[in-house]
Amino acid sequence: MDALTFEQEPEHLSPIVVVATIALVSVFVVGLLYRAIGLVI
Repeated sequence: MDALTFEQEPEHLSPIVVVATIALVSVFVVGLLYRAIGLVI
């Protein structure tokens, strides 16, 4: 049972990892845009 549960965990965690990655990338992009706008203004 432990082996099956361990094998199923990555499948359940993958969507969370994808969402977390997108969130981090979005925050990074927003930070760059904020710096760019700050330099322009």
